[in-house]
Amino acid sequence: MTEYPNVSRRMMLGGLASTLALAACSPGAYTAPKAELSTRFASDSPARRAGANAWWAAFRDKNMDTLVAAGLARNLDVQTAVAVIREAEANARLVGANDLPQINVTGSANRGISESAVQISENSSATLGISWLIDIFGANRAARRGASAQVDAAYLSAEVARLTVASAVASAYVDLRYYQTALTLTKQSLDSRKRTLALTREQDFLGSVSRVEVLQAEQLVTQAEADLPALEVGFDQSVNRLATLTAGRSADLAARLRKGSGQPRAAYRASVGVPADVVRVRPDVGVAERNLAAAVASVGEAEAAFYPKLTLTGSVTPIDLSGGGSVKTWGFGPQISVPLFTGGANRAQLSAAQARAEQARLAWHASVLKAVEEVENALAGYNRDGRSVAAQERLVANASESVSLARTSYELGEAGFFPVLDAERTLLSARQELANAVRQQALNFVALSAASAGGVGLPAK
Repeated sequence: MTEYPNVSRRMMLGGLASTLALAACSPGAYTAPKAELSTRFASDSPARRAGANAWWAAFRDKNMDTLVAAGLARNLDVQTAVAVIREAEANARLVGANDLPQINVTGSANRGISESAVQISENSSATLGISWLIDIFGANRAARRGASAQVDAAYLSAEVARLTVASAVASAYVDLRYYQTALTLTKQSLDSRKRTLALTREQDFLGSVSRVEVLQAEQLVTQAEADLPALEVGFDQSVNRLATLTAGRSADLAARLRKGSGQPRAAYRASVGVPADVVRVRPDVGVAERNLAAAVASVGEAEAAFYPKLTLTGSVTPIDLSGGGSVKTWGFGPQISVPLFTGGANRAQLSAAQARAEQARLAWHASVLKAVEEVENALAGYNRDGRSVAAQERLVANASESVSLARTSYELGEAGFFPVLDAERTLLSARQELANAVRQQALNFVALSAASAGGVGLPAK
């Protein structure tokens, strides 16, 4: 994951901290939370990844690579996240400006006629004012830490958006290729069933088969024809989904993707290793941790409101008089503001800040649990998908041989037509199940990669 200067380098993960001493928080007192995790995820396979967070490269599919790149560059959610970064950086600069002296200049000019004589008088003045809030009790320091944490959270949120878009594009592409494969298989089966129907009708004309066998053959043809529209709709919906994710045109994508291509299959075995390492690089967990840091900084600001504020102010005012003379005035000194009685407002604000910090701590803990669950679920599915695909491949091979033998026996008059119909139904079902198993394996690889890869990089500052 790309590192940025303000992003927390140390998200400590050891034993779960049950509570934070939020009431005693002060600027600089923030300690990263900890979580209790298992030693390793349930996986014995060696860690082999596509590398550099570009996990979709494991599919070795140029079309997928192009679509993911387009999504990362043009997706509206990603662009919105980048705009949020600019806003957070501007807010951080605004907070930082409070530590600098504030200088302003005001001026005025007047021209008029005096009452004692008909005489035009003119005078002008200008005032140079300076004020500087001395951060004795750390209110500004706490505000700066909070703003910095919010900038970090904005960058990590952009990474979450990019990772979400990449996984959504990859999943939509996997679905598209599945529907395309299912359509091809159904059309091939339909052609085969039509040939079988023609042969059956010839046999019926010669009196070699019964009317029931003809009807069975016609039903198989009709069934295949009825399956086509749903698969075509699935293909079109996948194209539309990709168009939305990449901010492109459905017609252009459909024209390019209608060219046949095999279902994507990852070329790497998936393994994620130590949960602490995985959780540490999850951008959503990083966002929750940075939000917690910002909330704790807000507690520090609320505490500082109980103490006096010291401001150094000064002004210089030269005044031009109508007689040509001038007067200069100046002043400089400290101003102290002491909150003697606020009607309980400061205590209420502190209590609210502490409650928000506790909510942020619980949100961070929830994000850790969610991260571990997502990785475990995807890993459990992906580790079993290989066996499912292998079993379906064997079933397709057996079903294909059964169809060939049944058709030969039927043509030689050694068997009836019903075994041929049953064998063809079994073959189509096996092929469809194999395509679905390959699809599920690819989807689980995408889910596992998104859950453990830690993002796909951030836009440049």
